[in-house]
Amino acid sequence: MTRISAGVFLTPAQQAAVAKLAFAVESPGAVALLCGPARVGKTLVLSQLAAGGPLRGRRCEHVTMRRAAGLGRAIPEADVLIVDDAHEAGDGELAALFESWLSLNAPGGLVLAGEGRLLTLVAREGRIEQAAVLRAVLRPFTLAESTDVVAARCGAARPEFEAVVRAIHDIAAGIPGHVVRLAELVRVVADSAPGGRITADDVEMVHRRLCPQAA
Repeated sequence: MTRISAGVFLTPAQQAAVAKLAFAVESPGAVALLCGPARVGKTLVLSQLAAGGPLRGRRCEHVTMRRAAGLGRAIPEADVLIVDDAHEAGDGELAALFESWLSLNAPGGLVLAGEGRLLTLVAREGRIEQAAVLRAVLRPFTLAESTDVVAARCGAARPEFEAVVRAIHDIAAGIPGHVVRLAELVRVVADSAPGGRITADDVEMVHRRLCPQAA
């Protein structure tokens, strides 16, 4: 796991997605797709890609689908265009976006990221589907990945660490955003407990009391 800023890490799977997307959009007119359920880290991956390093100095524009649709044909001029939440596209909006992007004759490609509906939308648009050179998928964390995240935030030396990690992973269903949020809440509680001691039952308590979705 790689730290990219204070408290922010990329898992190996997320790092691989950044590298694959960067390679896929090196060619003009190429389309790269990044799919996955909510809170698996798609926007984190896109932000790292947009930071420019993986694209070797190419100008990159990162917008949401709503923003891109609102711009119409006046989409930003850049070497690579990244569109987040592309699964929210309305009828004909992906096709219009793609045509507008091609009209710019940009030296790089187009990244479309979103939840599963994105694949259905792309399948309806023959030109986009033909231009798609990559379909990357981000999935929930494995237990090992959850362990790395919890260790980075809570410290692996805490008592009953393995049981605590298992509880966090199971409650969060491996969804990265939920794992991170719950791990941070658990750390706060553990830091105030004698000896930093916290158990799997404590994780359940934290989840019930501090996470609205558990109510």
